[in-house]
Amino acid sequence: MLTERDLQILRTIVDLYVREGVPVSSLAVKESAGLAVSTATIRNVMAGLERNGLLKKPHTSGGRMPTDEGYRTYVDQLETRRGFHDEFATRFRDELRDQDLDVNTIMASASRILGTLSKNFAVVYGSVVQESRVSRIQLIELEGTRILVVANLTPEYERTAVIRMDRRFSRDVIERAGEWINRIVQNKTLPEAKEGLELAIRDNVTDEGIITREIAIHREDIFSEPPAVELYFEERGHLLEQPELSDPKLLQLLLRFLHDKQYLTSILSERLGERTRITIGGEHKAQELKAFSFVTAGYRMGVATGVLGIIGPTRMRYGYIRDLVDSAAHELEAVGEEYF
Repeated sequence: MLTERDLQILRTIVDLYVREGVPVSSLAVKESAGLAVSTATIRNVMAGLERNGLLKKPHTSGGRMPTDEGYRTYVDQLETRRGFHDEFATRFRDELRDQDLDVNTIMASASRILGTLSKNFAVVYGSVVQESRVSRIQLIELEGTRILVVANLTPEYERTAVIRMDRRFSRDVIERAGEWINRIVQNKTLPEAKEGLELAIRDNVTDEGIITREIAIHREDIFSEPPAVELYFEERGHLLEQPELSDPKLLQLLLRFLHDKQYLTSILSERLGERTRITIGGEHKAQELKAFSFVTAGYRMGVATGVLGIIGPTRMRYGYIRDLVDSAAHELEAVGEEYF
């Protein structure tokens, strides 16, 4: 259990390290925090924080720097800065006055402002979900026991899936299964199609029913709504000036996943509907993300739902970035209520 003094020293070390980018000494902690204790006492506290996994010492005789666990403890102690939302809202609305008020323009504007204010990589993702209907299902025989399912949807969209059966079926059986499935799902909304398939397979033990049952098992993938996705990001020049990115391998890794739209979208789409969330370094599941932190927040703006956020090295101003992202999400929702 950390004492209040432990937390004060940890907060001071994080603040100094984020600002200076160099390991923090006990003397720097004493002077910055104004503590009425000796540097020896501060070093003892720092050693305890290190044993608890909150600090690390890169050099034997040097100062200490926070670990991912140290950042997490720091973040969990943060308080929201009063007045920050009003400050950001004013800036955001001023930026919008000379622009067309459509969803895409607003998302692009938000990414630009976030990048400028945070001095990090800012990203705004949004999806507009449309109600689709099933136009036609096609079943195509593949090599072995595999069948290709092609779902044609309206508005115009095509989704494919490959299912593997326990045994091979004749082309005639596959065609009859396709005709039967179309009678169930054609011109239906996607929820109606999924429900219809689930009901239809209960008492059918024919070969056509076996194929249909396998398609029904995969119905969430085959009959999922296609989102109209937009992804905007703002890459600031000062991001590349950060000491952590002087390592060419780390910089190359960051640029690679930032410019992979599909990969970045997949990460952000998992955070839809969430409020402000901070993921620090080793908390990421993917190995390639463990050197970075994400601060994201979900939002709803008219018919669009999305996620906006900041991506950068683990050494970032978490309090400022969190309040910035949270305020941006609130402001996007306010603009959505006002104009959409």
